[in-house]
Amino acid sequence: MMNEYDKIVLNPQVAPQKIEKWRKSLPQLEEKLNYFFKNSSLLEAALIHKSIYEKESEHSIAERLEFLGDSVLELAITEYLFTIYHDKDEGFLTKKRSKIISKVYLNKKAIEIGLAKYILVKEDEIKLTRKKRSSLTADTMESIFGAIFLDSSYREAKYVLQNLILSNFDELIAHTDLQNYKSILQEFCHTEFAKNPVYEIIKESGPEHQKKFYTKVSVGNEYSSRGSGKSKKTAEQKAARNLLKKFQNKINK
Repeated sequence: MMNEYDKIVLNPQVAPQKIEKWRKSLPQLEEKLNYFFKNSSLLEAALIHKSIYEKESEHSIAERLEFLGDSVLELAITEYLFTIYHDKDEGFLTKKRSKIISKVYLNKKAIEIGLAKYILVKEDEIKLTRKKRSSLTADTMESIFGAIFLDSSYREAKYVLQNLILSNFDELIAHTDLQNYKSILQEFCHTEFAKNPVYEIIKESGPEHQKKFYTKVSVGNEYSSRGSGKSKKTAEQKAARNLLKKFQNKINK
């Protein structure tokens, strides 16, 4: 039975030889993931950037899979930490989880398996800034997790991603800037003002395949700050970081 993952129409300007070479490389990626897809179109859909689509304005199936994979990842890591750290409180578990599921950490794991070379993307997209490339590979990791979940089950996806993501995680998060500014801001505001910060998307710009989001975070009517980024998550993190800087400057005066 055909589904949306079998119907992706690629841009005819993309050389058939490039697509054929890319498809032949995917078994190597499956070996690195230690998971072999029953429906290979799911893996392909997770790796095809929307710049490759026939219609550039068409939504990316990879982004839909990313949305699903994000939830699968969070649940699998939460379950693991809850089981391993049975004597730790909620605050400890939340901070540990936020570092493991962060874009920075996911990108490090993507680099370990050389994920970037398996993403089918236009040449001009490859020339993105280092920061945007990092976001692309981290997002693709989540897309793959969503694809594995659909191809098998949560149990199988959990097994695969825990083996992939959690190897040497304590060492990695100890030597990397994996601050979750939203979590820090929430804790600060709850302590200082008994209020939670509120986030809102105030603007979106750019073409569909290169969206930029502008976010505002507010604490009551008195404090606010803004941030921008390729994803809503990134924009919110930057807004939270900027507001924390304002509070720090105020404290230091």
